Amino acid sequence: MYKDYVILATALLVIALIFAGIRVRKYNWPYLYFIGGIVMASFLFTDPSLVGQQFINVLYPLFIPVLYIIGPGIYGSIQPVEARRNPWHIIHYLPMIIGYVMIFLHWFLAEGNYHQCVFNGREFSFQTNHMFWPFSDKFILMGYPYYTAGYYILCIRKLKEQRSPLKMYLLPIGLLVSSPIIFDLVHDYVYGYGFFIQDPNIQRYLLLPAVLIIFWDVIIIKPPKPKEIETEEVSAQSQHMEYPMLSSVRKRSLVQYIDSLCTASRDELASHLQTKNTYIKKSPFNKGEWEDFFSETHTSWNFLKKFIRIKRAIALMEEGFLEEGSMEELAQEVGYATRASLYLAFRQIMGVALPDYRERYLIE
Repeated sequence: MYKDYVILATALLVIALIFAGIRVRKYNWPYLYFIGGIVMASFLFTDPSLVGQQFINVLYPLFIPVLYIIGPGIYGSIQPVEARRNPWHIIHYLPMIIGYVMIFLHWFLAEGNYHQCVFNGREFSFQTNHMFWPFSDKFILMGYPYYTAGYYILCIRKLKEQRSPLKMYLLPIGLLVSSPIIFDLVHDYVYGYGFFIQDPNIQRYLLLPAVLIIFWDVIIIKPPKPKEIETEEVSAQSQHMEYPMLSSVRKRSLVQYIDSLCTASRDELASHLQTKNTYIKKSPFNKGEWEDFFSETHTSWNFLKKFIRIKRAIALMEEGFLEEGSMEELAQEVGYATRASLYLAFRQIMGVALPDYRERYLIE
């Protein structure tokens, strides 16, 4: 029965990874990183009494740093699009990157010792092994539960700031509650005995709720990819260019107001899109209503501003603006100082380069 349970739990996580790959939203690759890291952890910490050294031989040491992508992955998955595209967002993934750098330097500078450390790790001698010199394997493995628990707390805080639906809290809260059990499982893996619970079988049984929460989150909570990102099926008509997650917006008049701005003149766009405060003051809605809109769509003011300008740019191109005007003039018409700025914003919003979009959908 215990063996069947382990197989079932691992299979559910693999299925969750497959579904996440199919259903993940555009710009939500961090969610896929999170699920992938969870699956790697489930393989790595599978009971050695059932599979022997099979998984450790395959996963050690190259997949150990992947443990440190779980926390940043789940945190990045709830961030607004603009935050994920910020170059500084890579800071969250530095522990994983540094881990791979340590492995490479160890192999490059001390190949003999590297192979000895690989042998020691695959024999489960983590306490004195230093694959990630100057840190011991014990430090790296035991640090993983603390690191991910910190990110679960950050997720809860971020969801609260975004005033997200209650169902979004289940995953980070469920995994945070399971963190002591995960710590105990890793402790047993490293030291050979649990810190709280001595029986590793019970440890793994207690992790079943966490497995079910992850599976439920992938299947029920996460929406499928929005149609606007499937560029092969994108309509050339700008009115079919929809704002992300509009189905979640309760105040439909906000959507109508955004659509009206997408047909505004150059001067109107410049007047409304100067700053976030200016935009809110000139709109018929208050700050709280706009914050609810950003929370419901998981976007930001910067994304909305770019969306309006890009949708207006597509409308102008469909009307034949470029037959007489230049790309520089089009950029200025929608509020960008240079063509390069327009190109960058276009790719960020549409997921395809502007010249490619024109060639595919606008040029007969």
